[in-house]
Parts: sequence; structure tokens; C-alpha cells
Amino acid sequence: MFSPARLIALTASTLLVLGCAWALSAGLAQTLVEKVNDVLKAEVIPEKLPDKTPPPPPPDLKAPPPPYVPPPDIVIQTESAAPVNSITTQSKVQTAPAISSPASIGRPHTCQQDYPAISKRLGETGTTLLAFQIGTDGSISNISVANSSGSQRLDEAAVACAASWRYKPAIQSGVPVTVQWKTNVVWKLQ
Repeated sequence: MFSPARLIALTASTLLVLGCAWALSAGLAQTLVEKVNDVLKAEVIPEKLPDKTPPPPPPDLKAPPPPYVPPPDIVIQTESAAPVNSITTQSKVQTAPAISSPASIGRPHTCQQDYPAISKRLGETGTTLLAFQIGTDGSISNISVANSSGSQRLDEAAVACAASWRYKPAIQSGVPVTVQWKTNVVWKLQ
């Protein structure tokens, strides 16, 4: 169980422990600790910081001038000068007699019966301003869209509807005359 090598190692370790115990009791360890303290004494020397000179003062800056606000324009009304008497002469140029407005004939001019079916389904509404010419016989010609409703279908339907309208012609000095006319066609769902 014990081999000779093990026996030698056990004996050597026991002797080492006994030697350390004797050294401690004899005071050898205390002198060794004292000597180590003498050798290990360290002195802390504070680091010298370089002299810090204060920074130079900031340059003396001039304050910017205050913003310039021009004075308001003041307009003082003064009484106007007395009116100057003037003599007016009547010109011999005759002004044209006034033209009466044309009046619609027959059924009221509405296009609700011509509302395009697809525009109804899509919910399109708006107002089309038509421009046209009313002839001396009350017929309509040169129909155009002056302002769109926003839907080309509604604008085209308004032009087609207006083609069947009739008017009592405009009168100037008792004679029928041709006039330019504009009217709105309102498209709204019922």
C-alpha cells in the first residue's frame, strides 16, 4: 500500500511543516517580515501639475446696430380744391338703343331628363356654363362650353340638350337682333 517513494514524500512534507512551525516560534518569520517591510516601503510623490495660465479674455465685440425699421408712410387727407366750373357740350353722337333680353319659349330650359345614365350611377354632379348665339328667329347656334362641370359626359349632354331650346329673340328699336348669351345647366341628382 505504501510504496517507498510515497513514504519518502510523506516524510519530507512532514519535516517541511515542522521546520516552518519551529521558524515561526523562534521568531525567524518575524524578522523576515520586518526586513520585507523595510524593503517594500514606498513613498508617494505627488505629481507636479503644469502651471495653468488663465485663457486670454474674449475679444471686445461690438454689439450689432439695432434693426432699421422705416417710419410708416403717413398720408394726411386734405380737403380737395374747390371744383372747377366746366362747361360741357352735348355730343351729337347718338348711342345705340338698348337691346332687350331674349326670353325662353316653351318648356323651361332644364336638362334633367337628359342626365346621362352612367353619370347618375357614378354620382357625377356640377354646373355647366354654356355660351351660344340666339338668332333673329330665336334659334340657337354656336353652342360651346364656357365653364365645365368637371365631367365631360355632363358637358356633352348639356350641349346636346341646349340644341333643342328656342328663345324669343332680343329686340333693338323694334327689330329682332342676334345676341350672344350664356346660361348655366345645373346637374344634380334627385
